[in-house]
Amino acid sequence: MQIKEEEHIMIHYFILLPLVKKVLEQDLHLFEEGAFKVKDPYIDIIREALHLLHEDMRYIKKYMYQNRMRVMFDENDGMFSRYSYVCRGYEGTSSYLNANLKRQARHCMDAYFSKNSPLHSDSILH
Repeated sequence: MQIKEEEHIMIHYFILLPLVKKVLEQDLHLFEEGAFKVKDPYIDIIREALHLLHEDMRYIKKYMYQNRMRVMFDENDGMFSRYSYVCRGYEGTSSYLNANLKRQARHCMDAYFSKNSPLHSDSILH
């Protein structure tokens, strides 16, 4: 039994979006605490991006619950991050090159800053 491509994409975004959230929250903190002359526009952009990101995360969690999917972090050896997943009773593992996750997180941030959802863009995962 194989998992569907859509399920595999949701698993990937389930892994990727919390990384994007962490970066955006750290950046928001830096702008809030930093000595910038005009920081409100930057803070507003990051908050809007976080709002869109939270909507996507909510959608993914609902999708995963409805399709009986779980993802567990296994390890990060500095070069790769490894995750295991269960989808409709099927178990599998995925390894992600950390540099690729970083690049994809950057593309997700670009999408959110443009007020778009990366879930609707094919270019993020490629």
